[in-house]
Amino acid sequence: MNLKLVPLLLAALALCSLSGCRKATQTGGSEDLISKVLFTATGAYDAQADLKERIPGLRRTTWTTKPPLSAQKIVLQYDSNARPLSWFLNLSGAQFTAQSLAGEGAVQLETPQGQGWRPAKGTRLEDVLIIPTGQDSMNVLTRAYATQNEPALLEAFKVR
Repeated sequence: MNLKLVPLLLAALALCSLSGCRKATQTGGSEDLISKVLFTATGAYDAQADLKERIPGLRRTTWTTKPPLSAQKIVLQYDSNARPLSWFLNLSGAQFTAQSLAGEGAVQLETPQGQGWRPAKGTRLEDVLIIPTGQDSMNVLTRAYATQNEPALLEAFKVR
């Protein structure tokens, strides 16, 4: 096996596990949004990023010129050893809300960083937390990212 393909295969497996390898329960535009969030987080749009950098223990990719989502700026931080599972997105100037990203059946909750949303179990974003940070901004992070970098948010992952 070509060792250069191993990271791509791992990303595909992780994405499959996030999606459950089944059709999502959401429809239309929101499904496209969820797909783009997951593809952004796992590296599909890295080639069009404006900045790629290493920060202590993590990597950061930033889009301002041509963001892959309907937002003015996207900053993605991730663990390069577990990128499909451990990531954090900051979306500024988003043309969608945290609630719309969370989707139907999402649970609203309080976190140490303010109000947040947990997408419904069985959806492609079931293992993320979405926290609005302003009128058109939000943070989206996985449980694995919170475990390593934001442990104060772990209680929110217990809410359903």
